Amino acid sequence: MPPRRVDLNLYRIFDTIYQEGSLTRAAEVLHLTQPAVSNALARLREVYADALFVRTATGMVPTPLAETVAADVRAALQLLHGSLGSAKAFDPATTPRRFRLAAGDLAAATVVPRVLGEIARLGLNIGLEVSALRREALVHELTSGQIDFALDAVAIGDPQILSMKVLSDEYVCAVRPDHPAVGRRISLKQYLALDHAHASSRRQGLGQVDLALKRLGQQRRIAVRTPYHLGLPHLVAVSDLAATIPRSLAAAHDLRILKLPFEMPPSELFAFRHKSAHADGASLWFRELLGKGAHEIDIHPNKPSPSRRRGPSR
Repeated sequence: MPPRRVDLNLYRIFDTIYQEGSLTRAAEVLHLTQPAVSNALARLREVYADALFVRTATGMVPTPLAETVAADVRAALQLLHGSLGSAKAFDPATTPRRFRLAAGDLAAATVVPRVLGEIARLGLNIGLEVSALRREALVHELTSGQIDFALDAVAIGDPQILSMKVLSDEYVCAVRPDHPAVGRRISLKQYLALDHAHASSRRQGLGQVDLALKRLGQQRRIAVRTPYHLGLPHLVAVSDLAATIPRSLAAAHDLRILKLPFEMPPSELFAFRHKSAHADGASLWFRELLGKGAHEIDIHPNKPSPSRRRGPSR
């Protein structure tokens, strides 16, 4: 355990090394010399009796103890900065801000445009920076402050990470409008007889659709597997493939939309954040914006699409 009296500047240096993954870049950010940063790290190593960061080919990698300490350090620094800046609430109309998000292609195409549209409608000087979703690095990126939010469907099993639902959509079966084997409705037998396109970030393994079918003792034929959810409607449009996708994605393309012949949980997206940002005014405002975008998503499970009306009745 560290002694009660530790120079608080050491923790600021620790947090910067954690964020930057480099002593050189940390020194540049803090406007210090690299020897000064190295000396500060040496003092913290002595305090914690741990290396804290290990030099590798990709940079300074935190030890398990450093990962544990980092969350508390960032929360304490954020609380300190908040108190120094007074209790003044974040005002998006007067305070420029850039929010950094990590998102997959589906979240980037559904949630992000609605958020951007609301920002434009309000005429705010708020920017968005969207980066690729790397699930293996999300906890570190959220803890270090490299990103403010992550948009994903997969839960993060870390007590430091908080979440809120931002989208819930019905899964449907989508095929091209003139598909020769599908009419306005589809039976389970017809569904299983089709070749399917499936999107997943993993190269193998079962998705939600396959797990639902497995519970029925059934299995579909996956002819095409891709990591790009937004590519599925385009694959379906030029082939006899079927894709089981969120209704909102199918409705954005000229496809025949069919109710699934089996029960499926909805397609859900969540916004994840680090608990250190829970009381941050800017984070609170952006969470409200994300929630508003979710409520405005136009999902009508029983509303027929034009392409469905063109299909032959069977």
